Amino acid sequence: MVLFTKPLPIGYILYLLNSCTNEAERVGTPFRKQSAEKIASHKIRLLKKFSGKIGISKDFLTENPLNRSIKWPAVEMDKVKFLEKKLMGRMLFINEIVKLLGKQGFSIAENEVQDILQIMFLEHRCLRLPGISFEGDGSKICNRCGQRGKIFPVVCASCGFNCYHCEECIAMGESRSCLPLYGVPGGRRASKLPYTSVIPVMDVELSPAQKEASAAIRQFVLQPEQREKLVWAACGAGKTEITFQAVAEVLSRGGRVLFALPRRTPLPEIFNRLKNAFPQVPVAMLHGEIKDKFSYAEIYAATTHQVLRFYSAFDLIILDEVDAYPYKGSAVLQFAVKRARRKAGKIIYLTATPSGEIYERWKRKELSCVKIPARHHGYPLPEPKIIVEKKLYRTSKGIEIPEAVVDLIHETIEGDLSQLLIYVPSVFLAVNVAEELNRITRLPPFNNFKSRWVEYSHSRDEDRELKRDRFVKGEFPVLVTTTIWERGITVPRVNVLVLFADVEEIFDEAALIQMAGRAGRTSSYPLGKVWFMGSRVTKSMRSAQKKIHQMNVEAGEKGFLSPEGLQLLNGWEAKMNCLENG
Repeated sequence: MVLFTKPLPIGYILYLLNSCTNEAERVGTPFRKQSAEKIASHKIRLLKKFSGKIGISKDFLTENPLNRSIKWPAVEMDKVKFLEKKLMGRMLFINEIVKLLGKQGFSIAENEVQDILQIMFLEHRCLRLPGISFEGDGSKICNRCGQRGKIFPVVCASCGFNCYHCEECIAMGESRSCLPLYGVPGGRRASKLPYTSVIPVMDVELSPAQKEASAAIRQFVLQPEQREKLVWAACGAGKTEITFQAVAEVLSRGGRVLFALPRRTPLPEIFNRLKNAFPQVPVAMLHGEIKDKFSYAEIYAATTHQVLRFYSAFDLIILDEVDAYPYKGSAVLQFAVKRARRKAGKIIYLTATPSGEIYERWKRKELSCVKIPARHHGYPLPEPKIIVEKKLYRTSKGIEIPEAVVDLIHETIEGDLSQLLIYVPSVFLAVNVAEELNRITRLPPFNNFKSRWVEYSHSRDEDRELKRDRFVKGEFPVLVTTTIWERGITVPRVNVLVLFADVEEIFDEAALIQMAGRAGRTSSYPLGKVWFMGSRVTKSMRSAQKKIHQMNVEAGEKGFLSPEGLQLLNGWEAKMNCLENG
């Protein structure tokens, strides 16, 4: 081995390597009919040429490179195999690797870990990249999160060069051009034939619609030609449980599974359901506040941000709430999910409201779809009633609550003996609507003098989790909230009112469908009521109403509704036809 340069940050080294060599040289093709002196002279000219493009001074070259040979580090192969096994399926920086080993009770000095990783890289056992790479046109890319936009120069005490770091994924620790990033593939992929028997423990009886979907998804993981599948399920249709047979098939073949969600809030519930369903395999939960992010498992329940630390690890990725923020529209998180999948791995997209690229791919028939149009209790989804209320407006002092809203609260609490979820488009309205309703509910016809009937919740409310739990337990009747609780809340007996539903920049079609989906989820109260109220009727309000109705019609046509549910749907259809015909 011949040493041409003084030590340089890995970001610069990789750029120079790719610029000064061809592909054959990089994979180890021998030089033919050239002396070592000519080869060295040519490479030095190339190094000088390309170093100027990234701002490196010429004194980075060594003197007399042919007389400066170096040796490979002396490393025991047992240690190489040991570290490779520990890092399988991970993409980590050196400090994270040392931390991973420490968490598992192995104390290895960082310099020795670097020597082992060097051997692993030279033997093609791992991928090694700088945190930030220089591309041929001078642009930069973060190799952890895959984005090019938020990369900025920093004063770096570690390397002493013009260093760059990524601000897109900095919450997970710094990704810099001088830091090597190591990716170790996930080892043996799932075999074609099962070698063990993993059977999920189901604590619920699947409905006919769920059974049909479960069989289709199980068949999907057994078909090598299909790589991605959309599961389009009505809100509250039980889409998590229908994946369990597919998960069991992958586990039985020695594969690993990732259940990823964009948001942390519903993660503990999903984690517990997976643990209960698969008690025979290790299951781990990962999110930003979990201290041990390096534990081994065969099933991971994780936020999509944590997927950035995985590399070619999973035979099956189940991505829940694919239409939700922050995954929706995030090229970084979509990049992370695709990189975490093995070469022959599969992805299942779960959603009640497919939109954007996923929806367009389905419409073009590029993505096959399994639909679950009905809930387990066999009743149709509550179809929203649109109310145009010209008196609904906000003032500089707060909000005037129109009589129509008071009537709906009275109908819900006194008539239906139910609770009411009220959605509003801003924090300001959440606070002010709740305070005004607390004043109103102390007056006739309510006459509440003993307690606070109405609470509010929003993203900056530190007690939001406590209020949600109290509301679910029935400790107060009305919760006014922003879209923070458009998902992840199930109340046994609840109606839904969307105030200012005409604010389309907040309440788009998907949000309205999700909020309407909070009603009628339980067999104890399957006929919850939903109202969209605004000063005008928007396209989103109409399309959300239409999508929910279409889902009900499909459920009826497929025989997934009970006789009572089908009778109710036919009544709704007749009423809608009368309204449309005047």
